[in-house]
Amino acid sequence: MRRITIILIIALLTVFTLPAYAAGEFKASFTVGQNFYTVNNQKIVMDAVPFVRENRTYIPVRYLANALGIDANHISWNEVSGTVTLKDATGTSSVEISMRVNHRDLTTVTQNGANNSLRAVARTETMDVAPLLINGRVYLPARYVAEALGYTVTWDPDTQTVYIMPGGVSITPGETFPAPSDQYLNKGYIWVYDGLQYSWQVAQPRSLSNYNQSLEKTIAGWNDLSVYEQVLARENMPAEIAQFLDAVLNAPPGDLRPWIKEKLNLEYTASLARELEGMAGSEGYDRFHRAEFILSFVQSLPYIYTPLPRLAGETLIKGGDCKSKSILLASLLHNLGYQTILLEFPPEEFADNIGHEAVAIAFNRDELPPGRNLFAFDYNGRSYYYAETTATGWGLGEMPELLQNKKAAIFPLDF
Repeated sequence: MRRITIILIIALLTVFTLPAYAAGEFKASFTVGQNFYTVNNQKIVMDAVPFVRENRTYIPVRYLANALGIDANHISWNEVSGTVTLKDATGTSSVEISMRVNHRDLTTVTQNGANNSLRAVARTETMDVAPLLINGRVYLPARYVAEALGYTVTWDPDTQTVYIMPGGVSITPGETFPAPSDQYLNKGYIWVYDGLQYSWQVAQPRSLSNYNQSLEKTIAGWNDLSVYEQVLARENMPAEIAQFLDAVLNAPPGDLRPWIKEKLNLEYTASLARELEGMAGSEGYDRFHRAEFILSFVQSLPYIYTPLPRLAGETLIKGGDCKSKSILLASLLHNLGYQTILLEFPPEEFADNIGHEAVAIAFNRDELPPGRNLFAFDYNGRSYYYAETTATGWGLGEMPELLQNKKAAIFPLDF
């Protein structure tokens, strides 16, 4: 079974050039799921991310070659044969490696020469994985390529990071380019979609978690304050927090939109959403199935009832109930351009006096998978397909029988 592992650490990336480095003069690292790599503590932005498949880390060829000191002039691609060739030349010596997409042979040609004479030695080894061509981009297995060019490779399973060092040099995982754990909360996830198992490790800034907990504590205890205490508290609040508080306190029952629109969490989930969409896109999923893939991730989070909703970042770390999971799903999908509505099934619709929250997602008919019986809500001339977040196994458009004849209030996400 294929496994894709992703790490996400939110960062501001400002370096967009691709400098080449001489072999043996640098230490490089690639972290699975991050769209930048590091050479001598310099961050270099990528337009694709490394991933793990069949227990091997794959890196886009252009960036791997650059990290190994190979510039664009020494990278060649034969589209007819599907062969990529990298050449590392120093003085009168050179090492050239060639691999074919979907083939496991790696050929290395080493040339050493002096006094205008060259001696070439070729050898071929069989890898346990093959280079991949995904969406027009070639990905290479990092360890095989780096070691063929004389580098030492170290894998840190805790941070899902590949370290590439000069030949004969190794590191203790985590001693170079460590993620500042005191600044981040690390959380790992494993879930299954369409018969494939995925895992994802997210690093959330502690500052965001502390901010979320402070907001939720303020809302939970607001009604216990006297009028004077409320006025005093508002006077000392930043404007954005006061606006969020007002929106939550003035929202009708079941309207979770203020929790979704909270600025910091919405910005945070934008990066999460792009990573999840990238994972789904690498599998070739269309727009409907990408949304269903993201739904399957949210469903996999622990179901934990809380009297009040949780902000998206808190749900990601701690889990949540139908309210909180719906907030997270709607936030992720909104950041990817999906039109969604929130559904609130009021308590009076249920004999046990417990209501329910869910999300529905708009699709055109030509985007729907054939042969599936899908439940939808019509709103403003569009069909929104039901998404159940509370437990795994519910496909997009599948609705629990208990809810199928219930009335729901609709809250559109029109921001």
